[in-house]
Amino acid sequence: MVGWPAGGEPGRYAGRDARWHRGGAELRAERRSRRGPVSTARGPGRPLDSAGGQGQTGEHSRVSFSASAWRWVLVACAVWTIGVSWLVRLPCHQLQWDGRLPYGGACYSDIPFLYARVGMVDGHFPYLVPDALLEYPVLQSVIATVTGVFSWAITPVTSVHVAQGIYFDVNAVTIAALWAVTVLVASKMIASPRVLLALALAPAVAATALINWDLWVVCVTVVALYFLRRERWVPAGVFLGLGTALKLWPFVLLGAVIVLGIRRRELRPVVTTAVSLVATWLVVNVPFYLWDREQWGYFWGFSSDRSAGFSSIYHVWDVAIGPALGYGELGAGTINVIAYGGFAVLCAGILALGLLARREPSIEQLSLLIVAAFVLTNKVYSPQFVLWLVPLVLLARPRVVEFLIWQAIEVFHWVAIFSWLNAVSWSDESLPAWTTTYVIAVLAHVVAVAGICALVIRDVLSGRAPRDLAPDAANLGPEHQGPASTAAERRESTNA
Repeated sequence: MVGWPAGGEPGRYAGRDARWHRGGAELRAERRSRRGPVSTARGPGRPLDSAGGQGQTGEHSRVSFSASAWRWVLVACAVWTIGVSWLVRLPCHQLQWDGRLPYGGACYSDIPFLYARVGMVDGHFPYLVPDALLEYPVLQSVIATVTGVFSWAITPVTSVHVAQGIYFDVNAVTIAALWAVTVLVASKMIASPRVLLALALAPAVAATALINWDLWVVCVTVVALYFLRRERWVPAGVFLGLGTALKLWPFVLLGAVIVLGIRRRELRPVVTTAVSLVATWLVVNVPFYLWDREQWGYFWGFSSDRSAGFSSIYHVWDVAIGPALGYGELGAGTINVIAYGGFAVLCAGILALGLLARREPSIEQLSLLIVAAFVLTNKVYSPQFVLWLVPLVLLARPRVVEFLIWQAIEVFHWVAIFSWLNAVSWSDESLPAWTTTYVIAVLAHVVAVAGICALVIRDVLSGRAPRDLAPDAANLGPEHQGPASTAAERRESTNA
């Protein structure tokens, strides 16, 4: 039976696409059997093996070297992107992490700011000191604490600014490693080198990666998708559980499994994934709940009571649209009702789409639609939340030009938000102009994300699965894995 993530019933994909779910070992064995017995005579263009003959060892070494080089290219690009994000914050790193500069210079980061505000700079860490409260789920608070303890241990006596910079650098190194891992895992699902390079060098990642710890949850979520595509429900559920312990949004990806389970009338994958997710979340959360209930519950109370985030459509209503129409601000309770209700309605629509589509949608398409619905309706949206969508967009619709247009809009959104915050925080005379720019930026972000979702919905309705995806793409270098650009090339790649 064709696996769910391939996005179709048996016989849907022919040729190259039908081989998505075949393991690399099986494909290599088939290619060896087609070549026939190994000859010791060297043929034209065939590499020498270690014995000096035309053996498979030489060809395998050539491909392995290419694969290794390609992986290092991806790692270098990913690290370079995080390096750019670090350089963007160099003015704050050198001068100050508070005051007017972080907003005016667009170098703001929650990481050093919270290190000082929570008291970690003085050795007060969440889950270690009762009054050190951090408004994040368990694992994200633990990450902040572990990196904080390490930073404080190596520089216990220094100025606050220097200590903040060290803490920021420690986290920047870990986030760079996480982004490299994310890209490498994605390379096992994306065949096109162009798409992989667009992912590794994504402009929005360079702009927002070091604002917060969001790339931790992006990394484990991409790993979960990797296992979902291979129908390995237990590890997929485990990584979704870890993601939910970092940030709540990975939980909604379970909806994609539910849609496909209902469509296939198969209960086991849904139950297995859900049980693994919940069990992992409980294993992570229960000990910390018993250890420090106040810190554990602080996140839940903070999330329920907080008002609209600066980058959300609700905040645009409060500061611009509502006053222009003669309405007041939306209260937290009203926003909660609209957000939860809107998300529920969109999820119902995604369920109907998944069940009524002529061909089965892919796990990537459904995952993007669900997470995008959460992003667009959630009352809190910050510029770094774009990181949640970056891998999903390229997995669901790997079109580089569309992706870069969207990235440009998100970078504009990032600049506009912090410029507006700078103007409003310091009552700058340019506030009216920046308010207009801010409204345009948020609306452009909403329209861009909704537009990508509309294109994905069109793909689902027309029965098109994401192209340029392959489970063993990382086993080959760029010269072996580029998408066939013509029908003749596609036939040739099918018969290879």
